[in-house]
Amino acid sequence: MKNVRSKILLRIILSILSGVAFYFAFPPFSLWYAGFFALIPLLLSAEENSGRNFLFGMTAGFVFYSAALFWLYNVAGPIYLLLPLFLSLYWGIFLYLVFVLPEKGRIFTAASIWFLLEVIVSNLLTGFPWLILGVSQWQNFYVLKVAGLFGAYGISFLLILGNMTLFYAFRKKHIVSFVLSLALLVSIFILPENFIYERSGSEDALKVMIVQPNVDASVEKSPYTALNTLESMTVVSLQYNKPDLVVWPEGSFPDNIEKHRDVTENLRHLTGRYNTALIMGTFTSAESGIYNSAVLIEEDRIQVYNKNHLVPYGEFIIGGNCKIIRDIFERIAGYIPTTKHGKELTVFRLKSGNRIAPLICFENIFPSIAGNFVLKGAEMFIVITNDSWFGRSGGPYQHFAHNTLRAAETGKYFVQSSTTGISGIISPDGRIVKTVRKKGEELFVDGILFCRVPMIKNETFYTKVGDIPLFILSVVFTGVILCRKNLKK
Repeated sequence: MKNVRSKILLRIILSILSGVAFYFAFPPFSLWYAGFFALIPLLLSAEENSGRNFLFGMTAGFVFYSAALFWLYNVAGPIYLLLPLFLSLYWGIFLYLVFVLPEKGRIFTAASIWFLLEVIVSNLLTGFPWLILGVSQWQNFYVLKVAGLFGAYGISFLLILGNMTLFYAFRKKHIVSFVLSLALLVSIFILPENFIYERSGSEDALKVMIVQPNVDASVEKSPYTALNTLESMTVVSLQYNKPDLVVWPEGSFPDNIEKHRDVTENLRHLTGRYNTALIMGTFTSAESGIYNSAVLIEEDRIQVYNKNHLVPYGEFIIGGNCKIIRDIFERIAGYIPTTKHGKELTVFRLKSGNRIAPLICFENIFPSIAGNFVLKGAEMFIVITNDSWFGRSGGPYQHFAHNTLRAAETGKYFVQSSTTGISGIISPDGRIVKTVRKKGEELFVDGILFCRVPMIKNETFYTKVGDIPLFILSVVFTGVILCRKNLKK
């Protein structure tokens, strides 16, 4: 009995090691290479055909998510642990399924199962693909280019493949899978970028001005505080520079701007005087509530995009149509969110004819939203966000990292403006071109960044086909393995 307990304790320790290793593979750290072997301790903890594997998988997942999402503690206190607990269920399901299915072909079975589970977690209950494995490779430019072919989920597939290949290296039962996966991994690293990212050679370019005001929305209460800071910073810079587009962050005017005609008239006058356009974050009117909106202001016209994918519990309540759920939420949080869902993806069109896709807050973590914008003609992406409530944590880095994946997936430039950071520009291959910095700091500093942004009209393979090829491959392969298992019975 004592020997059994010792073995279980050892397996739990191995599971914890995997969770910790994955934590350091993700932003704000740059240890992307840990993602290729962090799963191995967890695999060592597994037992063939054992229900305990579910427990070991949950342990690793809970440790990882608890650490990586610790910034939520500032908002929700210890109750934030409910989210890591929910997300860790997928890790438990993964480890259980991998070692209950036949051992032959397990390297590709594991990658397929993980891919399918990530698709589920990214869509179930509005979806939360915040920390899918692919995000760990945000600074690995050898692998990041895979996103142009198979998206961020394809990178996750590759990471599981790498971990399983190392785990089963040179074992006779897996020699074919080992050789195939090793060849695939090597080919990915040597694949030339121009194979994925084609350029027409005649792209237009916009001179973009990104403004980071360093106004903490959790402290400042007046809707004019951020606006006055942004306007004064912008006017000073416009006297010496002539950008085509100025980008202000989410929460630039945290009130219903339609009730303040003086604000819109002043901003239209500002854009007309300097012959520029302005994108800013504010609120606009909705039936029985408000929209979280991105507004494009030019001297003679205004265009509005209303946020489509709202933040659960921050902007809407899952199951909010049920009075009991609403009452419980109001008792805990002290308020009921009134933000409404936007109904369409609005691509902003400048006077020059260039098409810009606005993304608000965490909409940039969803590949499908960016992909649908491209299909509607988007040539560049603007991300406006208020990340001040993250504080000085890994949250802003995790959020910003998704821009590198979306840029690699779509082959477009991404420009982000944040209230307190991080603000910057990402090239179509996922490389961070420049960020707002002051004295080496990116968070809680003010600053202005000018950049020349080419408008890219070409589409990547991933934009055209999405996750369909890898989804079909994973479903078919897993189905074959299941059939083989049933036939053996």
